[in-house]
Amino acid sequence: MKRKLFAVALLCAGLAAGYQYLAIPNLQKKDPDAGLTRDQVRARDAQAQENWAYSLGMQAYVWGLPLTITDRERLLRLNERKLRFVTERQICPCAPINQIGHMTKLATSADELPYTPNNDTVYSGVMLELKDDPVILSLPDVLDRYWSVQVVDAYLENVSYIGTRATQGKGGHYLFVGPDWQGVVPEGVELRRLPTHSGALALRYGVSKEDPQDLPRVLALQQQVKTTSLSHWGQPDGLGKVTPVAMTRKTYEGDLAFFERMVDLLNENPPRQEQRAAVGMFQSIGIELGKPFDASSLHPATIAGLKRALHDSQDLMTWKVKYRGTPYPTRWNNLHEGTYGFHFISRAEGALEGLMVHDREEGVYFSTYEDGNGQLLDGQSRYVLHFAREALPQLQDKGFWSITLYGTNFQLVDNAINRYSIGSSTPGLQYNDDGSLTLYIQHQPPAGQASNWLPTPASGLFRLNYRIYLPNEATRNPRTLQRFIPGVQRVQ
Repeated sequence: MKRKLFAVALLCAGLAAGYQYLAIPNLQKKDPDAGLTRDQVRARDAQAQENWAYSLGMQAYVWGLPLTITDRERLLRLNERKLRFVTERQICPCAPINQIGHMTKLATSADELPYTPNNDTVYSGVMLELKDDPVILSLPDVLDRYWSVQVVDAYLENVSYIGTRATQGKGGHYLFVGPDWQGVVPEGVELRRLPTHSGALALRYGVSKEDPQDLPRVLALQQQVKTTSLSHWGQPDGLGKVTPVAMTRKTYEGDLAFFERMVDLLNENPPRQEQRAAVGMFQSIGIELGKPFDASSLHPATIAGLKRALHDSQDLMTWKVKYRGTPYPTRWNNLHEGTYGFHFISRAEGALEGLMVHDREEGVYFSTYEDGNGQLLDGQSRYVLHFAREALPQLQDKGFWSITLYGTNFQLVDNAINRYSIGSSTPGLQYNDDGSLTLYIQHQPPAGQASNWLPTPASGLFRLNYRIYLPNEATRNPRTLQRFIPGVQRVQ
């Protein structure tokens, strides 16, 4: 009996020590309101409630941001005047809902795009609304170059692919439907189901920079791509006909308009079942699946916390976009792939900067603002990026890689030779005798090395993005990819 009492005493002593060590309040030991006036208790409790709302509000902002970006793109396509403006200026591959829009050139410094563009592929795009009438995408076979169709849901998460890797370059007819659709799939058409009623398609075709006649070939391929509403499929002259989509969106006003809009979008496109528990966390701040957001029903302390959260979330995302992904010792950040699971901040940063991010099997992305010693990249300095032979990316058939330079606004930077990226497809790239490769990143052309030169601005900070399309297993595996990302070295 004495041994049992001694053991219990030791356990209690250990728990008490544990409470102190972990800074866990022992509520049975002391009255937390002792010594406080009623007003002080109320003020403390209100501050705690505000802080809780602030914490949840930050998380809700991050969680819901991709929905609002999808809605931004959708509203652009529903506004005839704005749509005409962006298509005439090639600002985006935009078209009315469920129709396909095309960029007809590679991106340059003259463009100001709503995402970080590559300089290797020509884009086409479709914004999908599938609730009333599913859409069939028709594509030609393309076997002579890299191409892909990236399919995402309303949260800008990857759903599936078509293209060089996914379908061995074969095209065909693909029926895109929402989560609740029940019907007959037409003969010769492959079903692709999205988990949400809204979504998008991003088409990319690789373009040879060595052959001036290659871009017209790609533009001819684009013209063979069609979208057709299921209700028109099989009808005479039905190919390419799309049922017009008319949608209205109310005007959101007030300090908490973001959350009101986000909840409406959430109810239009509920998340996948496995992610609904995350939404349940936000119930105490008025965000609940199946119900509208009503700021008037919230406690003043909760409203104060949500206002703070909206303000600080802007800074959070500015920081996170700048330092995306997993950092490596060579100062490259490996961006999270576009199937995010529960990594909601990666989903938000991917949507904010790039709209859609590839899965690892399709492409891996790296970015850096720093040289290998952690100093910010600046146009007044000169740099080299040296790949040992064994450090050059290992690729699948039709794969390629490139290093692209951006200004601090995430856009391409003007330069004297109109070279915005350099990589495996760059005409005349010179390899060293041992099979290694040295790239020169500086404002003035390097003597005798112009073929390997990536121009920088004369001054100011810049960023580098390293994209590898169709990497093999070693190049995309997080355990082995480090040897393929040497650091950028400043020339003294």
